[in-house]
Amino acid sequence: MEKRGLKIYFIHSAKSDFNKNIYLPVLRSRVLANHTLVFPDSEANKERYHKDIMEEADVFVVELSNPDAGFNIELKSAIMLKKPILALAQKSLGYEEKYQRLLKNVIGYSTEEELRYFVETFAENYKDKVNGGKVDPTLILGVIN
Repeated sequence: MEKRGLKIYFIHSAKSDFNKNIYLPVLRSRVLANHTLVFPDSEANKERYHKDIMEEADVFVVELSNPDAGFNIELKSAIMLKKPILALAQKSLGYEEKYQRLLKNVIGYSTEEELRYFVETFAENYKDKVNGGKVDPTLILGVIN
């Protein structure tokens, strides 16, 4: 059964140690356990086309350190879907300047705890604003007894 909450899709380079540096840190989060974490390189998703999985996502977390060609394709797809994006980069590695122009605000992190904190905060900020990739248009004015 699928979890309630956001579907958070993670975009990263295949050249990075994403299991150790991205997947494990966010899997250790109690806050993120309330959301569906979508890892494109997991066993469950490796046979699926990334664009199909991305369309189902509510938000994206992009790790900009050490990009490759596949990363750039996924990032372009995420931008074109016009869903909220959290852009992160390891302070020790940095990121290419072109990404700052594309994503506006890139947040640097140094530790696993910082990465987890930024993803948790992002998820909590969007959990009530996003519904299946769209802003929920429902406005509750009151309750009739």
